[in-house]
Amino acid sequence: MTHPLSTLLLAACITTVGANAAPADQLTEGKQLAIATFKSIDENERGYIDMGEYNAFGDNIFISMDADDNGKVDVDEFLFWDFGWQPLAEERGSKAALETAMRIVHAFWDRNGDGQLTRSEQRSSSLYDFQRADLNSDAVLTQAEFLSGFTVMKAIRAAVAQETK
Repeated sequence: MTHPLSTLLLAACITTVGANAAPADQLTEGKQLAIATFKSIDENERGYIDMGEYNAFGDNIFISMDADDNGKVDVDEFLFWDFGWQPLAEERGSKAALETAMRIVHAFWDRNGDGQLTRSEQRSSSLYDFQRADLNSDAVLTQAEFLSGFTVMKAIRAAVAQETK
C-alpha cells in the first residue's frame, strides 16, 4: 500500500507526460516514468528544473515517505514508498534489484548511518545529487541531465529495467 500523497504525486507525474515526449512505444517504461518525474518537478513547464522546484518537490517526497510523521524515514518507510516503480519491477521480475537499489540509496543518504533518514540528510544528499547531475554547472537540470546524471533515477532505472542509457 502506498502513502496517499505518493499516489497523488504519481498521478500528477503520469498526466504530465505530454506532447514534447517521444512516442511511448519508442521509450522504455522506466524512461517514461523518469520523464514523468522530471515533468512533475518542472512545475513551470520551462524544460528545466531549478533549485526551488527541486527542493519543494523533495520536501513533498519526504513528507510522503514519512508514514509515521516522526520526521525521519527508516529503510522500511523508504522501501514502502513508491512512485510507480514497484509494479514495473514486479512485472519485469526485478523486485529484488529495485529493493537493493533503494536500500543503497537510503544508506548513502543516511549520512550518520543511524538507519533514519532525516529531512536535513535528505536535503543535503539531494543537493549533492542535483549538483552532480548539473553537468554544465548552470544551477538548473535539463531533462537530459536529469535522465542521464541524476543518481537516484539512474539507480532505480538500472535496477528495474537493466537500462544503460
